Amino acid sequence: MADAPELDLPARKTALRAELRRRRLALSPRYRRQAALALARHCRRWLRREHTLAAYLSHGSEIDTRPLLSAARARGCRVLLPVVPARGRRLRFTALDARPRWRANRYGIPECLGPRVPLSRATHVLLPLLGFDAAGRRLGQGGGFYDATLAALRARPGRAKLIGLAYAAQRLAEVPCEAWDQRLDAVVTEHGVSRVWTAQEAA
Repeated sequence: MADAPELDLPARKTALRAELRRRRLALSPRYRRQAALALARHCRRWLRREHTLAAYLSHGSEIDTRPLLSAARARGCRVLLPVVPARGRRLRFTALDARPRWRANRYGIPECLGPRVPLSRATHVLLPLLGFDAAGRRLGQGGGFYDATLAALRARPGRAKLIGLAYAAQRLAEVPCEAWDQRLDAVVTEHGVSRVWTAQEAA
């Protein structure tokens, strides 16, 4: 019997996304709560008054970012949150102020109606993901919003650090990669912070 043909890259990514969603959903509510608190502790090195964090509100089975966002605000960080555009793929970012107003986007995710701030002002960009590997490759949801948004930022001198947030269960041996996929500088899970990759190592 002939071997089954190897899945092409889009099909491999689709299969991996389904598997990684199952992994996240299998985590207990108690584990999720503890992981979210641990994530916030591990991110303290970046929670400084002089830093501007482009972050996000977790959705669905993603690791909960609310403790991290609360800690960032308490430590005087400026926090930016993404807004999905009506057209195109480039996200906008707005500042999370003291009395934020919210609206739900077309995916049902709350968006902050604060003042718009260019992403180039961020010192660190905290990214959602479905999978990651030791080489800094990131598997996203498949919408392409972050890859499109970060493409221009990546080439800027002194650009923001790209930091993925995830459960340790989302780690893969290797993430299938395409030319436009953006590499991470670090990943934070409930177990701690991975090493930071240099541009030369990530090339």
